[in-house]
Amino acid sequence: MPPAIALGEGTDFSMNLRRAFCIAGLAGLVLASSTWAQKPTDKPVVTKVRIGAEDDWRPYAYVQAGQPAGFAVDLVRAAWEAAGVEVELVPLPYARCMREVEAGKLAGCFDTLRDARTEDKYLWHKYHLFRARIGIYGRNDGPADPVNVQALRGKRVGVTNGYDYGTAFDDDPTMVRDVAASDLTSLRKLVAGRVDYALVFDRVATEIAANNPTLGQGFRLRGVLLEPSLYLSFSKKFPGVEPLIARFDAGLDKIRKNGEYARIEARWR
Repeated sequence: MPPAIALGEGTDFSMNLRRAFCIAGLAGLVLASSTWAQKPTDKPVVTKVRIGAEDDWRPYAYVQAGQPAGFAVDLVRAAWEAAGVEVELVPLPYARCMREVEAGKLAGCFDTLRDARTEDKYLWHKYHLFRARIGIYGRNDGPADPVNVQALRGKRVGVTNGYDYGTAFDDDPTMVRDVAASDLTSLRKLVAGRVDYALVFDRVATEIAANNPTLGQGFRLRGVLLEPSLYLSFSKKFPGVEPLIARFDAGLDKIRKNGEYARIEARWR
């Protein structure tokens, strides 16, 4: 007959066996948890973004005391803050700013006119930042008749490097463009008689006239080219840009609803 096992010895053996199974099970759970943690399914949340801001487009976006300033700058900052994203604004000439966006070096740039020519180049948020009028400016001593886009055909028209002016002007091969580095330079050419007209957003022209009184006496508004919507244009090549656009939209919507947009607008009237 096999030797009898004492009751106490059998109980100890059974308890030890159960303990071993529990330890093995816990080890498996820890290993599974560790494996899951190493392979998260959620994408990391972006908390900081670099955005290009035009450096010479007062009162919308310009540099003051070495820092970006302006109506559009305040809007963009407020929208990102409302979205919980820290934004670094990089002041650049507009043409260079857009090249950086197209290359994917910056997530976005503002302010961009959205139309058929720009639609497929960039990605866009849903609701525009603001609307603004592009004025047709002539010399003070010139004819007083109103001017529209058709009247510009065959005339020498001052424009700014990298800017868009709507398809009616930009897609018309009969338009004679004289490209300047800035709106200020374009208006100086106008007053000097080097161009027949200059296309400048009306609030920008008003700001230039206020800061350059002698120059401002030499030009006046002759007509309106169009009143486009302006956006923060996003890069198609920037990694993870789609969630950023969604967050910017949410932030912009929030400041419109909580009154911050209206407060910023009032400060810049």
